[in-house]
Amino acid sequence: MSATEATTEERRDEILADSINRRLRVMVTHHLPEGWRSYKSSFLSGTRLSGTILLKVLVPENTPDSTLPQAGGPCGVTFRLGHKKCMFSTVVRSGVPEDGALLVTVNWPENLEQLKRRAYERVAPPRDTVVAVRFWPEEPNSNAVENGRNIRHGQLEDISAGGMRVKTSDLADIEVGRTYRCVFAPQPGSPVVIVDAVLRHREATDNGRASLGFHFLGLEVTPEGRKLLDRIARIVIQFQRARRRKR
Repeated sequence: MSATEATTEERRDEILADSINRRLRVMVTHHLPEGWRSYKSSFLSGTRLSGTILLKVLVPENTPDSTLPQAGGPCGVTFRLGHKKCMFSTVVRSGVPEDGALLVTVNWPENLEQLKRRAYERVAPPRDTVVAVRFWPEEPNSNAVENGRNIRHGQLEDISAGGMRVKTSDLADIEVGRTYRCVFAPQPGSPVVIVDAVLRHREATDNGRASLGFHFLGLEVTPEGRKLLDRIARIVIQFQRARRRKR
């Protein structure tokens, strides 16, 4: 059973028109050779008839122009609406700088999907279940083969459709803000999940250990990413049900 729900064209246009009119906050995500970047943004204008949407992308100080969304490049847009999270992929048409922001014009999306907010609630693995996690830094122009010298190992603390926490040794060379490729099997014998995630924070814990907070980025940009997001959301729901049964 799918955890994500595709909207009809009519419903898609209705949601977007209302969200643009209310100038809802959104996150804009795109991929660079060194990993994913996301920016706080908001809807400004746009119509189905024009075929475009104008977004105001907030640009932090000292952000290199090369890391901003570029014309012709794909990007993902996510925003919250009620108890659901909406997402769509699109293509950037243009970007115009304006006082600490970038006014980005994107194509009106062909599809819009929704995911229930409960999938974004953190949940620990079922009791007595240990989920091992391997992760390593994403390198520019590298393939998917693991570099044995850079592989780190940890244990899943909790997970949601938005990210996960991993307990590991307190590694000094872990870089906050860097993209890592993470691999784990949610259950013994199940297919592994391979996902790119940005390290958002690192907290020291007892006995020389650390808790690493990873944020999943870019899953809404491609069809393959959306399938992976759906699988992660289903894993979250399965963990929630398993913990309720054991209580």
